[in-house]
Amino acid sequence: MSGAGDPPRVLGRYDEDDLLRMFTEAGAIAAVERRGFSRVGFELDGSSGALVHARLLASKHGDRYPLLDACLTELSLAPDQPTARGFAVDAPVELVVVYWLREQDPTVEFDALHSRLPLQEHPGLGLLRRAFRVAVRIGREMGKDGIAALPKFFHDAAIFYRSRLFLFLDPREQGRLEALIRDLGGLSLADATLAFLADAVRDADGAVVRWSPTLQVLPISPTLVDAFHSQAYQAANAQAFETARFTWDAEALANARRVFEVATPARSGS
Repeated sequence: MSGAGDPPRVLGRYDEDDLLRMFTEAGAIAAVERRGFSRVGFELDGSSGALVHARLLASKHGDRYPLLDACLTELSLAPDQPTARGFAVDAPVELVVVYWLREQDPTVEFDALHSRLPLQEHPGLGLLRRAFRVAVRIGREMGKDGIAALPKFFHDAAIFYRSRLFLFLDPREQGRLEALIRDLGGLSLADATLAFLADAVRDADGAVVRWSPTLQVLPISPTLVDAFHSQAYQAANAQAFETARFTWDAEALANARRVFEVATPARSGS
C-alpha cells in the first residue's frame, strides 16, 4: 500500500516500470514502435485523487504524444447485487474496473479510411486487445473474478461484446444488447450511438430507448466463467434477445448526424 508522499501506483501496486514491462510482454510496445514512435514509456499521475491515471507516452517527429490514458479501480459486489439481476452467485464478486480508457494516435487525422466515433479526437492505435491482456494479468495477479467496464456509449458496448471477451452481468441486459446489435445492424456504430444521443431508438411499443448500461465483465475466475455459462444465464439471455425489438427514427437520426458533422468537421489525413 502506498503512503503519503510515495510515487503513485496503479491499484496501489504497479509502478511505471511494471506497466512498461507488462505492455512489452503483451506486444503493445512493439506495435507502437512499428507505427514510427520511439522512447515509449509510462507516466503515472495521482494528482486527481484516488484514481491514478496511467499514460502511455511516445515520441514521433520530435514531439511527445499521449497514446493511451487509463484508470483502474477495484469493486466488490455483494452476492445480492448480481443475484437481483438474475446472475446467481454465492460469494462477493471481486472486480478490477476499467474506469477510464482512451487510446488514440494523435499523429493521424480522420479521413475516408478512419471514420470518427462520437467524442473521438483521433483514430485508435489498435492496442485495446493488448491493453486488456494486461488488465487480465493484473486481475489474475490480484486474485480477482473479472475485469469490468461501464460502456458509456452504445459503440463501446458493441465493441467490447464483439471482442468475444465481455458480457453484461445482467443476462437480460446482455440479450437486449445483442438484439440492439441485430436490429440496428443497418447503421454504422457511429450512427447507432448518435441515434441513442438523439433519442431516435425505439422499442416495439414505439417508446424511446435510452442508453443506461451496467457493468460488462470479462470473467477470469472459474466461478464467474461457470456463472456466465450457466443454464439460467443462457436462458434469460436468449429470452431477452428473442422478445426485444428495436427500430430507429430516421429523421431524428439525420438531424443528429447534421449537428454532429457541423460540430466536428472532417479533417484531411496527415
